[in-house]
Amino acid sequence: MLCPKCHSLLTKGAKYCDICGTRISQEDIQVEEVGSRVKNREKHKKEVRKKTKIIILGIIALVVVIAMLGFILFFKGNKPSYSPDNLVSQHVEKPLHLEKSKVTLNIGDEYTIQTNLKCTYQSKNEKICIVDTNGKITALSSGKTKIICTSESGKEKALQVIVNEKIETTVEENTDEDEYIFAHSDTELLTEADLENKDDSQLRLGLNEIYARHNCTFKTPEIADYFKSKSWYSADETLTSEMMNNHMSEYFNEIELKNISFIQAHR
Repeated sequence: MLCPKCHSLLTKGAKYCDICGTRISQEDIQVEEVGSRVKNREKHKKEVRKKTKIIILGIIALVVVIAMLGFILFFKGNKPSYSPDNLVSQHVEKPLHLEKSKVTLNIGDEYTIQTNLKCTYQSKNEKICIVDTNGKITALSSGKTKIICTSESGKEKALQVIVNEKIETTVEENTDEDEYIFAHSDTELLTEADLENKDDSQLRLGLNEIYARHNCTFKTPEIADYFKSKSWYSADETLTSEMMNNHMSEYFNEIELKNISFIQAHR
């Protein structure tokens, strides 16, 4: 209790203030007690309001956190899963690759085109040969034409078709071989004897010849001009040597891969 005059702290039961000597009446004591109770009630109300506010804010924060977690889990659950395989299938179709860029048939022969993608086929000259929906070619008359292979995404590759009237094609085959550095590098392993009389320029062309068989487009002008002069070569503007080097097993057979390494080792 405090002295009503000087507000000094009084001892319990004191009838006079030890500081100023003011007499402490029973009425002063009751007033002090009432004031103390009022202050305590106000303090309690403030504490209750403070705790209530903290609880409300905590509930709001919890609701926000639960809503955010639900939002994240919902979109995570509906987000498509990507792997290297389905990423290619959903966004970027693999380059179209033909097993052969040229075939030679006799009248009446059949040949089925082998591709790495599902395609539709069209013969540029159906008098020479026809092709069905499965890519099977039937030779009808002698001549040269092309089969256009188109993938589902619209990528095209041309297969050159030569149809001979007679089986004996020694002269024409010899002429074709003259257009190659290594005429059989796609079907036969090269030997030291095949390379011994070739200079670096010829080895470079012979190496690129394996790529050219698969319609690779070349950036170096002299190499590009060299292959453009060959009747068997057909450039695919979307296919580069960099692309083929990144997926060599998709473009080259086992013999071609070994011949590429063999030529590179001798340059």
